[in-house]
Amino acid sequence: MPRKTRIEIEGGLYHVITRGNGRQDIFHSREDHDKFIQLLIAQKHKLPFYLYAYCLMTNHLHLLIERRGDDIGRIMQRVLTAYTQYYNRRYKKVGHVLQGRYKSVLCQSDKYFTTLVRYIHLNPVKAKMVATASDHPYSSHRAYMGLDPAGPLDVDPVLRHFGVRKAVARRRFAAFVDGPDDAGDIGAMLEGQGVILGDDEFVDSAIHRLGEHVPKGTRKPKPPDLDGRALLAAVEAATGIPAGEICGRGKALRITQAKETLILCGHRLGANMAELARLTGLDISTVTRRFEAAMTAHAASEERRGLSERVMESYKTERIATSQV
Repeated sequence: MPRKTRIEIEGGLYHVITRGNGRQDIFHSREDHDKFIQLLIAQKHKLPFYLYAYCLMTNHLHLLIERRGDDIGRIMQRVLTAYTQYYNRRYKKVGHVLQGRYKSVLCQSDKYFTTLVRYIHLNPVKAKMVATASDHPYSSHRAYMGLDPAGPLDVDPVLRHFGVRKAVARRRFAAFVDGPDDAGDIGAMLEGQGVILGDDEFVDSAIHRLGEHVPKGTRKPKPPDLDGRALLAAVEAATGIPAGEICGRGKALRITQAKETLILCGHRLGANMAELARLTGLDISTVTRRFEAAMTAHAASEERRGLSERVMESYKTERIATSQV
């Protein structure tokens, strides 16, 4: 679904790409690559975000970033401006180094998370620059393989998809990167999808969540009046699972479904991802992924839709009860 506006959502997963002006080379040496990574690290300390993957080619670069507290636009503006200044000083140039504005695509993380990492790592292979992803010295793949330090990378959330033990996860991740591409041409999808990549449910929810984003310098509206105790009690009543387990670390299917129902219903009641993270004790990125999974399950399962409706009805009763305590 193509859209021209930039989508800024807390906890959103973004594929970012920028190219050299006129497709000219923007990296000529190891020092250039190292400088860009140093600038990225500096901004990661100042404007926290999660960095899951990167690949620096010769005339363009790819990043996979999860938005935390600051706009992707603000992060990228600082990094790219600083690199342009460095480049022009080093090579005694003036004017634009990069081609217009970078492109960022908000991606459905539960569907494309690991696929995007693989796509980014395979760019040098598909360009026939190297034989394997590990041969390219300027991407995050070597850090995932334990060949280079992780540095600014957040590798654990990706590797956990492949196993609990890191050595096993690395072997499985390597096989995944080198294996068949069962997700179609993700590159063509990223180029042609506009600024949102996901199914219809994800696109609809992303558009709905735009109301959560408040640009810098504007007054944030009063948070919605969500009764967290009433919502927890409603989910407990509908599922038969104690609130302590719902907000605990349990990963059994019934507990995960209860968490997702709580997050989905809380969002419907006006809460944003940060508020739901506080309520459940989860981090925002996990809440976001659980929300996306809940939207998918809700669309496919009549049983899950029925559970959500029971929670919403029970919430009305529980809210009256908690207000009288």
